[in-house]
Amino acid sequence: MTTFFKSISHALRDSVLARLGIAMGTLALLSFISIVMSTAIADNISGKANAINLSGSLRMLSFRTLSEVQQPDKRRQALDTVDLFERRLNSLDRFIKAKSADNLALDAAIGVVIAHWQASIRPLARAATEGNADALNEMAQDVPVFVGQIDLVVQLIEEDLERKVNFLRATQFVLLAIIVLLSLVTTWMLRRQLVLPLAELLKAAKTVSQGAFTVRVQHVTSDELGQMGRAFNTMIGEIANMYAHLEDKVEEKTEELTRSNRSLELLYRTSQQLSASDLKLDMIQAILQEVESALELGHSMVCISENGQLPAHPVLGDLTPDELQALCGQHDCGQCFERAQQPLAEQAAAADPTTQQILFLPIGDSEKLRGTMPIFLKPGAALPRDKARIIETVGHHVSNALSNMRRAEEKHRLAVLEERSAIARELHDSIAQSLSYLKIQVTRLEKNIDPATDAYAIAQELKNGLSSAYRELRELITTFRLRIDERGFNAALQETIAEFSDKLGFAIRLDNALSGIVLTGNEEMHVIRVIREALSNIERHAGAKMASVDIRVDDEHAVSVRIADNGRGFDPERIPANHFGTSIMRDRALILGGELSINTGFGQGTAITLSFRPQSYRQPTL
Repeated sequence: MTTFFKSISHALRDSVLARLGIAMGTLALLSFISIVMSTAIADNISGKANAINLSGSLRMLSFRTLSEVQQPDKRRQALDTVDLFERRLNSLDRFIKAKSADNLALDAAIGVVIAHWQASIRPLARAATEGNADALNEMAQDVPVFVGQIDLVVQLIEEDLERKVNFLRATQFVLLAIIVLLSLVTTWMLRRQLVLPLAELLKAAKTVSQGAFTVRVQHVTSDELGQMGRAFNTMIGEIANMYAHLEDKVEEKTEELTRSNRSLELLYRTSQQLSASDLKLDMIQAILQEVESALELGHSMVCISENGQLPAHPVLGDLTPDELQALCGQHDCGQCFERAQQPLAEQAAAADPTTQQILFLPIGDSEKLRGTMPIFLKPGAALPRDKARIIETVGHHVSNALSNMRRAEEKHRLAVLEERSAIARELHDSIAQSLSYLKIQVTRLEKNIDPATDAYAIAQELKNGLSSAYRELRELITTFRLRIDERGFNAALQETIAEFSDKLGFAIRLDNALSGIVLTGNEEMHVIRVIREALSNIERHAGAKMASVDIRVDDEHAVSVRIADNGRGFDPERIPANHFGTSIMRDRALILGGELSINTGFGQGTAITLSFRPQSYRQPTL
């Protein structure tokens, strides 16, 4: 019960609707009580007038009975009058018991009348109708007393009726006064707690609509309108604060739009430049440096894995030696490639904030071209979401550009191979046939010349020269038919090594650190031919028991190809006039933009070294 009253008390204190509801409910309850009381009292007094009339008829019947018993010819009629009187008396008694049970005086008075009737008047009336003179005299004396008793009953009924009417009048007046007072209180409460706060809110809203944000409502109680007032004041304060910082927000949004516009322009330029048909690695490097400057990034690089082989080889980048050491000293190629599969947001979240962050982007779209692009962030720099999206887009463009360069290189290589295959067919079908014919004719001539003459020696020289020329031509045709297919340079090199290992009768040692993306198709072909020419010389002239091929790439992307053997060696200054192998190798070195060095001596073996910088790296890195 205590909890119930506390909840009622809180509702009355904190809710204007609860107070108004209770007030209206009280008014309705008082009106209902007034109606119920009026109905009950009206029902109670509804038969009192009839009871008064009935009592009056009892007085009349009393005197009528006395008159009829005094007249002999009407004494029979007096019995009917007695029965009628008794019925009406009983009816009056039932009415009084039903309507005035709480009126003891009235109940006692009607009891006296009934007792007098039953004990005296009714027996005397019956005896008088039989002619009993004593009964007639006694009845004549007793009837006036009896009528006086009936008059007392009538008087008491009238008093009871007047008392209840007065009670009803007083009750209605009191209830009406309470209802009027409560209505005034409710009206006052409505005006003070509802109308005035709403008017204040409306006035404040109109003031705010005119641009004045300093207005505040004063009604901030704990009820509903007070809570609305507090919410209104809070809202106006926030609007005023927002309005005060509107220019800052507009400027901030303008700067954001400007950054977005610059980013779109950067992406557009990057896309256009990376989609150029004559794209080179140095151009990609310049584009990446522009992106680094625009996005306020650190340095970056691109590493490529040929056919999924690790370690990967860097093809471009502007990392400082310290950054390169930090990258490759803390991560191996497998970790870089694994990190590149994670979204940039996860990489940034997992990075150590106390160290310089490195982001890894995937490069390539197939196993033929697979790589990663590490990007250093500047110390203390965060990675916003928009910048991360731009970096990912640039990485995608770089990946597509490298893939397009690879496909273009493949197309160029195929075109060169087709052209050289056609030259090889022409050589085979023309010069090779002619040399074969000349060899046959010289052999015939040799049989028809006396061995003791000079002509025979000349024929021998012609025969040896034709044989050497034919062998060189066959080697040239074989070289022209050499193909570097889609498996790449490494596969072609392995096949060449296996071929000459069979010819030499021992395994040639191979150490290859060259990544296939570094060389163009022409460069790959010239390198293979230099190696084949050197191995062919070892096969024909060196008499070696060991040979090796070593390919190295330094930090400046310079390529070094060394072919060595432990054969008899030779004097580079005294090469026979009909031997063109070393001169052809030097020509190829010049075509590659490099040089060929020969280190040899009689009994010391031979080491041929081809050094050059690939075309893609001849421009200095900015």
